[in-house]
Amino acid sequence: MLNFYWYNFSSELSAQQITQQINDMCERTKQYERMEEIMLFVCVPTVSLEAVCRSIEDKELVKICSQCFCAGKITGMPSPRTLKAIGAHAGMTGLADRRYLLGETDEFCRDGVYELLTLGMKGLLCVGENMQMKRSGTAKQVITQQVSTGLSKVPADAVYRMGIMYRPMWEFGGKGTDLDYALEMIQTIKQVSMQTLPQLPEPLPVFYGGEISPQQLTQLLKKQVIDGVFVDGDKMTSDGFINLIDTVQAAF
Repeated sequence: MLNFYWYNFSSELSAQQITQQINDMCERTKQYERMEEIMLFVCVPTVSLEAVCRSIEDKELVKICSQCFCAGKITGMPSPRTLKAIGAHAGMTGLADRRYLLGETDEFCRDGVYELLTLGMKGLLCVGENMQMKRSGTAKQVITQQVSTGLSKVPADAVYRMGIMYRPMWEFGGKGTDLDYALEMIQTIKQVSMQTLPQLPEPLPVFYGGEISPQQLTQLLKKQVIDGVFVDGDKMTSDGFINLIDTVQAAF
């Protein structure tokens, strides 16, 4: 069974620090078979991305993802062509803070995903709702729109290079995890992805970005409710992330 592990580096770290931590992750997870047991992704701030891509020792063990990108020309944001040129493997778009604080739209995410995939790269579409949407009961409608629009241009031959990460913005304020509610949203994501991409033999891989214990993560992976986890460096050190991988994989 293949489990996906995503680590999102803090912008407070230097490119050298990020590189050292990624190399440590690779060394300490060498015993796991890539593409069979685990896939390891690291999300790197734009300011450090090129230096990190240039410095990583073994890119077979880790996939490097940009924390943001865009199909158009926006100062400070790399294009998919730039990501490919500097050696990144993937890009993610639609993080909740960028959606609700910077105003990135579903169409913005859709166009970025399309261009990224046409270049042969991997894409991560991030979806999630804020507290107001949760309280008003409109969260499912919002998630449905984010997924259906974000995936609407995915080429048929590129679906295997897409994944979806669900992380509700209301967790950012320390409100805690409502796991039953989150699982309902994840089920919605899977249903909408199948409706939007009817050529899929099964739903796209879905990763959970909310707070979750190693025991809960293990159970959800075994039940194939989710396919992996997305961890913020602000909440867990890279060492803790490696320990999480070891703890979960020991159960398989």
